[in-house]
Amino acid sequence: MLTQFTYRDYRVKTTLPVALASEVVDECLDQKLELVDELKNNSHNYVARIKTSSIADLIFKVPRKRNGRRWERTMTRFRDGEALRVFDSHIKLEELEFNCPKAVLAAELRESGVVTDSFVLYQYQQGKPATAKDAGRVAHELQRLHSLAYTRGDPKAQNFLVHRDRVYFIDFKLTKPAVFKKHSFRMEYAHFLHTMPEGIHYLPEAERNSTGFKFAVWLRRSISDLKRKKREWRAYRQQPGYARKKRTVLIVLGAVVVYQMIFSTSSA
Repeated sequence: MLTQFTYRDYRVKTTLPVALASEVVDECLDQKLELVDELKNNSHNYVARIKTSSIADLIFKVPRKRNGRRWERTMTRFRDGEALRVFDSHIKLEELEFNCPKAVLAAELRESGVVTDSFVLYQYQQGKPATAKDAGRVAHELQRLHSLAYTRGDPKAQNFLVHRDRVYFIDFKLTKPAVFKKHSFRMEYAHFLHTMPEGIHYLPEAERNSTGFKFAVWLRRSISDLKRKKREWRAYRQQPGYARKKRTVLIVLGAVVVYQMIFSTSSA
C-alpha cells in the first residue's frame, strides 16, 4: 500500500507502514545506515547498498546534482523532485508489468517552495548487467515499453540486469513524451544500440531501414561524440600545469597584439 506523510519537514512517499517508514527516515537523516557497499560517490549522485536496523539489502540514492541545480530546483515549484519521481517510476513500471527493484521510500525537503534535499530507497536487485547474449531479451522489453508510450531514460546496457532469465530495469525514470513520440522512442533505442549494437538485429527491418531511425542513430552518435570531447576537454583542463600554459598563451597573444599595434602606428 502506498502511503504519503510529512515527517521532520520531509514529504515522504513509501510502501512501508508509517511507523517503520519514520524509523527509516530517522536513520537516513541521522546517518545511522549500515553501509554494505558504496557504489557511486561523485558530484552527480551518491549511491550505496545499505542496511537499516529493520530492512536488509536496500539501495540508498541521493541525487546530489539535481538537488543542487538552480534551474532544477525552480522546476520543483511545479512538480515533484528527483527522488519522488524515481520512486513513482518504480511503482508505475511494476504496474505496467515490467521487472524492476521494489520501491521502498522516497523523501524530499522543501525550502521556499523548492526541493533542496531528497533521497530514495529501493530494494537491491540481484543479477548481472546485460551482455550481448541478452540483446534479444533486453530489446524486446525496451520495445514493449515504447509500445506503451513510455521511455525509460539512460538505456545503457549496464542499466538492465538479467536474473534467472528475466530482464530488470535499473537506474531509470519513466517519461511519457507528449510530442515527437516516435522520434523519442527512436532516440532511446539508438542510445541503447550505442552500448549494445547487437540490439539492431531485433528491430523490425522496416523500422531499421527507415530514414527517421537512421537520423536518430546519427544524432545520438553526434551527441555522444560531443559529450566525449567535452569530457576530454575537462580532463585536459584538470591536468597539472594547465593554468600556467593558459597564462603563457595569453601573454604571448597579448604581446603579439601589442607588437602589431606598435608596428602599425610606426608605419603610419
